[in-house]
Amino acid sequence: MLLSMAATASERDLPTTVHNHDEAMRRFGDHASTYFDAMWQGDPLADALVADFATIGHGRGMRMLRKACREGIDAVPEAPRSLRDLFVELDDVPDWVDLRAIYRGSRHFARYTRQSGIVLGAASLVSGYANSTASRPLELTGRYVENAGVRTIEVGSWLLAVNQQGGLDRFSEGFELTVRVRVIHALVRQHLRESPEWDTAAWGVPIPQAFLAYTLIEFCLIPLRGMRAIGAPYLPHEVDTFYAMWRYLGHLLGVCEELLPVDEADQERLEALYLLTRPEVDDYCRRLVGAINEEFLVPEIEELLPAPLHPVAPPTVHALERVFLGDGIADELGVPASRMKHAVRVIGFVLGFVNLLIDRVPGTLSLRTRLGERYRVKQEERLRARYSVAHDLVDDSPSGGRPHPARA
Repeated sequence: MLLSMAATASERDLPTTVHNHDEAMRRFGDHASTYFDAMWQGDPLADALVADFATIGHGRGMRMLRKACREGIDAVPEAPRSLRDLFVELDDVPDWVDLRAIYRGSRHFARYTRQSGIVLGAASLVSGYANSTASRPLELTGRYVENAGVRTIEVGSWLLAVNQQGGLDRFSEGFELTVRVRVIHALVRQHLRESPEWDTAAWGVPIPQAFLAYTLIEFCLIPLRGMRAIGAPYLPHEVDTFYAMWRYLGHLLGVCEELLPVDEADQERLEALYLLTRPEVDDYCRRLVGAINEEFLVPEIEELLPAPLHPVAPPTVHALERVFLGDGIADELGVPASRMKHAVRVIGFVLGFVNLLIDRVPGTLSLRTRLGERYRVKQEERLRARYSVAHDLVDDSPSGGRPHPARA
């Protein structure tokens, strides 16, 4: 068990920014204890690999990692023990993983490509900003306020890859990107641990297991809610598939077994615990929301509207965020009030009813999936051209501007 390697919360103080410890213990018991312990736990396997970069070199270490992803660890005879240990875990697919069932259940996800892009920005990413500690690595590495559109495309590239048929196979692009995301987290964690700007007493370990586990809620539970809210509901078996897929992705990302959510109930429990204890929002969190709105979400809504309707794009984005996040968190994040949220709810309800009816018409799922795939390809090309993005993840991004610990 990974958490056995960390000091327990009873042996050291909790980060000072954690709220409502006693209430969390009363409501969640042992799960809360595990969660609080996880504030001090990173990712031992990925952290050990990154520590070896001091000896083997950053660039060489990342090349070894990519080769091991693409050809297997035996193709890297000079691999350090830390890389071999990481791939012992990665190559050992848990018994509960059924990739055939995941691919079968997800083959029509792409019919909602257009809607999922909106939900990614206005729900998944923005929800993560309602926590000043979890947002701190973005602040200290300069990766969002300065590059909101670029980083959104990077996250989208990873999600597109893992959602492809075969995207979780051992030698797939999705597998490699997921492993690289894990190591990028470790590189940022190492950098911040050594930085005088990181306040360990206040914030705990950078990118701790507790917040890493919550990432699954950001990209699974919250998007499922968001899609339903705007009238793009998945069918029941697709919802089950979504949870199964993200359980495996959490395993690949290094989420410890004790915190890895299995199903909707587990994710809802983890979300409730996180929201109860999360550090409060600060001005940087609000700047993050302002950046993604101004640089990405509003221009993307304008892209869908004729020019005379462009003035309604900002209130539409604000309405979507209030529907996705709730008024309480939206207020904390400084999202302006928008009367359009009522229209979003009504339109979403109607569209949801219509889409569920259409889903039951024979042949429509396959047709809409093909149309969604075509839109995805065109959208990817357009966004990359608009923001001049030729790379996939930050470790492969061009140099220039503020340096990032994931780049060699």
